[in-house]
Amino acid sequence: MHNEFNAVIQVKPEPRRPYSAACKLGFGEENIRKLGPQLSTVVGQSLASVRSIMRVSVMLMVCVLPADSRAQEQKGLAFSTPDSVEGTLAATDERQREGALADFRLWKKDFENRTGITFGFDNQVQVLRADSNRSPSNAASNAFRFYTTWTPIGRGTPNNGALVFKIENRSAIGNRIPTQALGRSFGYAGVLSSTFSDAGWILTNLYWRQRFANGRGSFIIGHIDPGEYVNFNTFSSPWTTFTNLSFGQQPTLAAPQQSLGAALQWRLDDEWAVQAGILNANADPSDPLDSAEKFFDHGETFKHLTVGWSPDWVDRNNQAVQLTFWQVDKRKEADVKNGHGVSFLAGTRIDKWRPFLRAGYADGGGAALHRTVSVGTGYDVRRDKDLLGLGLSWGRAPNNSRDQYTVEAFYRYDATDFFAITPSVQYIVDPVNDPTTDDVFIVGLRARFAF
Repeated sequence: MHNEFNAVIQVKPEPRRPYSAACKLGFGEENIRKLGPQLSTVVGQSLASVRSIMRVSVMLMVCVLPADSRAQEQKGLAFSTPDSVEGTLAATDERQREGALADFRLWKKDFENRTGITFGFDNQVQVLRADSNRSPSNAASNAFRFYTTWTPIGRGTPNNGALVFKIENRSAIGNRIPTQALGRSFGYAGVLSSTFSDAGWILTNLYWRQRFANGRGSFIIGHIDPGEYVNFNTFSSPWTTFTNLSFGQQPTLAAPQQSLGAALQWRLDDEWAVQAGILNANADPSDPLDSAEKFFDHGETFKHLTVGWSPDWVDRNNQAVQLTFWQVDKRKEADVKNGHGVSFLAGTRIDKWRPFLRAGYADGGGAALHRTVSVGTGYDVRRDKDLLGLGLSWGRAPNNSRDQYTVEAFYRYDATDFFAITPSVQYIVDPVNDPTTDDVFIVGLRARFAF
């Protein structure tokens, strides 16, 4: 995904309706509500019943209103997630229909209509401060991104092809450490702040994205970011939602950074899809040519396979259940053992609420934790302009019996059509790598400008 380190054809959004697909299949609203408390029991069934788990768990959760979503057109397309270039551009376009940048948006749309090229750029600043007696206890980072797409093939049709490009500069501010590194000072296993590193200039996207079979299938090939589509939901973007990796992804998923690779997604029907991919395990986005050379010299790879189900494909980043299996080869130069694991993700909408559940298991592969469970929710505020988020996570590291708990709360305030500010708090209990620390409280602030 980002340094630590959904899905296929365009669907016209349906009008709002009082009950969703689960009710139509005969589950009855009252019965659904009564069965709600049994959800955790259902999810705990054996993997042999995974199809039933997927259907029942989401049906129980989505029986109330599926709310409207932004950038509906892009949301219905494969590999266009809120954190992808295409998804980010669509969300920015939607947000800037009115406001100070409305004229700039119209100019960009006209340029896209004439050339097939659209672009955007943003800048993020983040500061974190911990009440720990360990040093350092504060951190500050800046991240600048420029991204663009060029669609020379099939523009305006379901079978279009596009070249996707994104470059970033990630740096610490002043003499402080980057916010991504803050957790190490007090023994935290995981990432307090994903993506905000001091890697400098990095190439995060340079790939070809092609849709085929009337949009039913899609593939990407080139320099890709697995964090944009693997085990992804609406809260996986560290730029606009949770700061801690435990809620946007899972520390048990030993995915590489941005690297050479390919992925294919095929939509089986209106609800089911499968996705598979392979990437260079020795990723280094700061030197993509050397990273690619290692890929061909050593052949050490990360592989993933996902099966997913959603009752509302356009809103699948909120309403879906997915199961991801992964395997990574031994990395000889880095001295990291091979590994494998599985990740489960479920989420839904209930009016303005967007609850989710994550669970992961890892055996080797260099994962920071080998067992995790995270629950949380978002709540849409001010007619969906702002977002309130709350999450709770449990994790255990390999060869360590200490249980680590993480709590995060944030409020993203969209002050204008191009500026958002997000205060946050995190509370860490029993960081596994420092038995002398009982708990740590962290306050943070993130500012984002998008054009």
